[in-house]
Amino acid sequence: MKNKESQLSKIYLTKSRFVMGQRCPKALFFSNFQPERASEESTLDRKVKIEGMLVGEYARTYFPEGELIETLKISDAVERTREAIERGVLTIFEAAFEAGGVVIRSDILTRSSVDSPWRLYEVKGNTYHKKDEYEKMEYRNDVAVQAWVLKQAGIDLDGVFLIHLNRECVYPDLSNLFVSEDYTEEIKPILETMDDDVAKLLKILGDQVKSVVAIGPQCENPRICPFKEHCWRHLPKYNVFKIPRCHKKWNFYNDGRCDVDDLNKREFSSPRQARVLKCYQEERQFLDKELARQLLSSWTFPISYFDLEAVSYPIPRYEKTRPYQDLPFQFSLHIQRKPEGDLEHLEFLYDGVDDPREAFIQNMLEALPSDGVIVVYHQSYELTKFKDLKRDFPAYGDRLDDIIRRVVDLKKVIEETVFDPEFLGSFSIKRVAPVLLGAQASYKGLSVSDGIEAMLSFQKSLEFNQGHPEREKIRSGLLEYCKQDTVLMVDLHNWLKKQIEERV
Repeated sequence: MKNKESQLSKIYLTKSRFVMGQRCPKALFFSNFQPERASEESTLDRKVKIEGMLVGEYARTYFPEGELIETLKISDAVERTREAIERGVLTIFEAAFEAGGVVIRSDILTRSSVDSPWRLYEVKGNTYHKKDEYEKMEYRNDVAVQAWVLKQAGIDLDGVFLIHLNRECVYPDLSNLFVSEDYTEEIKPILETMDDDVAKLLKILGDQVKSVVAIGPQCENPRICPFKEHCWRHLPKYNVFKIPRCHKKWNFYNDGRCDVDDLNKREFSSPRQARVLKCYQEERQFLDKELARQLLSSWTFPISYFDLEAVSYPIPRYEKTRPYQDLPFQFSLHIQRKPEGDLEHLEFLYDGVDDPREAFIQNMLEALPSDGVIVVYHQSYELTKFKDLKRDFPAYGDRLDDIIRRVVDLKKVIEETVFDPEFLGSFSIKRVAPVLLGAQASYKGLSVSDGIEAMLSFQKSLEFNQGHPEREKIRSGLLEYCKQDTVLMVDLHNWLKKQIEERV
């Protein structure tokens, strides 16, 4: 590092600003000068931030002699980093550097001796998996800008690496929790143009001139841009992006055909997509009563409407669990034992602080009837959880197999037989139910309104002792939310049956 501390300019790029600007210069402008145009932070965004911090902190335990630069003020952090290097510290966490108008905080910077070059490790809170090109490019930009600043600051680098969680790691053996991926070669092409790239982004911040960037795949990949809603506000209500699984949507858009009235159903090979397009164009609801009757006719009583909620942890903490494995902790169950029979409601919400899974299994098996169908909404979610439980608790394998065999998916029935333009391309129960059943079927007003929030709420409840008013308040919200899911399944099923009867 250069002996003289560099002075931070008033206009500078951070690592995150650089990554954002490379993805979309307009987003960089908005984030700095018009942040109010961003959508409200989602529960998923909050969850990712919390888990990223936890994973970053845990990764440091693999470097026990490391020194953490704790101060948030960047000028102080740069100075303390310089002092640590001069003292011969071999591993630094959150090392801070500034060069060329860019400031960075590096997760882990380590060397084997005071005379050895450094290695840079960027810690990611997700699991190691095959990444798409959008995600790879974001990772490349992330570590490349760090490598560029470090070189400018006189740091001799021996390599740059990404650290991910390993999805194959199984508790209690956490020796293989992380997987390291060498990005040293990956970033070389980016480093070749880094001087120009940094200059262009600094110019945006300096001149305060918004870049003209058309909407494109970068708005959604590798994640939803916080300014997407603002930038897409010009689109008509019914547009090509509201056609489910339309892989040619950007081709249509770039041809100037975004409005559904500019499209022809013959351009879609999927009957469902052609049907959706027709519904938009004619602004009318579709219902295939014969197919709905056929699909529902195989549902045998007693009919059990079932929904579960699960919690996950980036660092596994219970026997046989993996990073981010969903651990069911709650269910709601409505049972109709015969046609026109009264509904029974049963529910379970784990009240301990340890592994909730076996108690969940036992209560579920006791509550579910031994025959009849088990109705869920979006069955791949529940089936995956049931199969994980069968793998980790083989003593219950036969009974879990029986449950798996009896699962039917209400969402599939609706996808095949119903479409309303107000679905706007989504078949989620939160979109479908209010459209078909009315405003009373929404989740507005609930203290817990989605699955991610349920997960975070359950984790929050564990911070309080049993019986604590705040814990009981959270648990009440969780029970109300999960019950709403099964109530709406019952109501949607009844709506379908009523429509079939009325349209004979």
